[in-house]
Amino acid sequence: MRSVRHFALAIVTGLALACSDGSLPSDPSDVAPSFEQGATGQSRHQQLKALLAAEKERMEREREDRKGEFERARAEWKLFRRDQKRARKLNSGAVDLLRCEPREYEGDAAIIGPAGGTLHIGDHELVIPRGALTEEQLITGEARTSSLVDVEFEPEGLQFQRPARLTLSYKGCQVPAAMDLLMAYLGVGNKILEFPTSKDYRSYSEVTGEINHFSRYAVAY
Repeated sequence: MRSVRHFALAIVTGLALACSDGSLPSDPSDVAPSFEQGATGQSRHQQLKALLAAEKERMEREREDRKGEFERARAEWKLFRRDQKRARKLNSGAVDLLRCEPREYEGDAAIIGPAGGTLHIGDHELVIPRGALTEEQLITGEARTSSLVDVEFEPEGLQFQRPARLTLSYKGCQVPAAMDLLMAYLGVGNKILEFPTSKDYRSYSEVTGEINHFSRYAVAY
């Protein structure tokens, strides 16, 4: 899925560059997913607008395509709830990812630059402050259908000059009162790689933390 997506974005970018001088690319090698070096701020912004439109269309298709996946995820969630042996032992000292009844797919995308900006991925929110980025970027956030409370951001590996504020909502989840929730940065296979500084606002059912880079974050306990 990701490779198809990257290929589609590459085509959109190539067409945007070609149309700027009134011609179409004559060879597949003319189409590239990256921006031309030395491009002006205006041409870069037009390229980002083309990519943003493509991302918005893709996310709409994702919402439709994942409706069946949502029902399957709910069925898996019910089985998970019945299996008490998989519940975390309160005195083990281990950290696990919070699991809740699955939600439907949510996504958002925006062009954000040095002035900062905000994404809303369903009930989740990312606030990028002024000065965190040195140039405009197409920022995307997606919360795919699963029993985890997680959001994946792109471009993967993007670094911030100033921390961005990420709020993950766990509304509707059943959380024992004795548990302290926190934010976790995930790698391949849902492996927890690090714990950004975060705080659990139990009265709002939200965990808010500061992140310095992308890619995927979740609620843990």
